Amino acid sequence: MKNHDFFNPSIAVVAILAFLAMGYIGSFNYRFEDPLNSNVILTVIFSCTVFIISLITIQYKITLESSEIDYLSEKLLLILTIVALILQALNLVLLGGIPLFNSELKANATTNIWRIAYPLFLIGVNFLLAKYYNRKYLILVMLGALIFGLNGYRTSVLGILGSTFITLYYLDKISRKFGILFIAIIIAGIAGIGYIASQSIIGQTWTLNPLELIFYRAGFTLEVFEKIIPLAGTTNGKILSMIFSSGSPRTFIGEYVLHYTVCLTSTLFGPVMLDFGYVGLTVQMLFMGAFLGLIHKVKKGIGIGIYSIILTHTLIWIETGPTDIMIWFLYLIGLIYLIIIYRKGKSGVKLKTQPK
Repeated sequence: MKNHDFFNPSIAVVAILAFLAMGYIGSFNYRFEDPLNSNVILTVIFSCTVFIISLITIQYKITLESSEIDYLSEKLLLILTIVALILQALNLVLLGGIPLFNSELKANATTNIWRIAYPLFLIGVNFLLAKYYNRKYLILVMLGALIFGLNGYRTSVLGILGSTFITLYYLDKISRKFGILFIAIIIAGIAGIGYIASQSIIGQTWTLNPLELIFYRAGFTLEVFEKIIPLAGTTNGKILSMIFSSGSPRTFIGEYVLHYTVCLTSTLFGPVMLDFGYVGLTVQMLFMGAFLGLIHKVKKGIGIGIYSIILTHTLIWIETGPTDIMIWFLYLIGLIYLIIIYRKGKSGVKLKTQPK
C-alpha cells in the first residue's frame, strides 16, 4: 500500500471536490428550489487552488525531519483511553438515555464531559496504536466507535474509525482484506447512525434511504454556503469569537443565514466567509495547506497519530465547518509537537534553494 501515499494532505482536495460533486447532484432534489449556482463551484475551486499552492510550497521548499518523543508511556496512554471511555459512559448515564434514538437528548449530548472525553479518546487510542501497536488495542477502537456513536453524531464515529485507519495505514498494518473490511465498517457505521438519527427527529414527515440522505445532506450544506456567499464578511469575526468563548457558532449561522433557530453545518468555507470574506478564506486555506504539509513531514511515532487525527477532522470539516474548539485544540497539539521537534534540535528546518 505504500507505493503511493494515499493519505498525503492532497487527499483533502480530492475529498472537497467529491463533496462538491455529491452536493451538486443532491441539489437537484425536489426539496431545493434550484441546483447549486456557479458562485459556489468557483469559490470551492478557488479554495482548493489556494490549499494546493500552500501545500506544494511546504513540500518542495521546506525540509523537516522527525524524531521520536518518549514522554508518553504505554501504561499512561492506555489509562487515558480507558478514562475517556468511562467519561463518555458517564455522559450517557447523566443524559438519561441514548441520544441516537432520541432527537431531544441528541440536542444536549455534546456536554462538557463529552468535550473532554472525545479528544482524550482520540489522542489516547491513536498514540497508543502509533507508538505501542498491539492488535488487542483494536478492541478499544471498536468500543470507542460504539459508545461515542450512541451520541447520535456520525462525525464522532468517522473521527475515531477514520483516524485509527490512517494510523494503521502508516504503520503498514493494513492488508487488502482488512482494509476493505475496515472501510466497509466505517461506511456502514456512518450511514447507519445518520439514518437512525434522522428517523428519530420528532415531527419529521418525510423519509430518505441512507444513500439519498448522504447526497441530500451534501446538497443542503452547500445550499447553505450558497446563501452565505452574498453575506461574505458581514459578521466581522463574531463566529470566530464564539468558537473560543460561549455560544453555538452553528446555531448563530442558522439564525443569521436562514433567520430561524437551527444548528447548521456550512462547509469548511462557510464560517470564515461570513466572518472575513474572501481574504479570510484565502488565509484559512493557506494555513491548512501549510500546517497539514508540515505535520505530514513529521509523522513518526506519536507524530503518526497526530497527523491522522488532524487530517481526519479536517476532512470532516469539509461538511461541518471548523467551529469546534476541541478540534482546534487538536491543531494546537500538532503545533506544540512541531515546536518540540524543532527545539529538541534533532530536526532542522531549511529552505531548499536551487543550485547555482
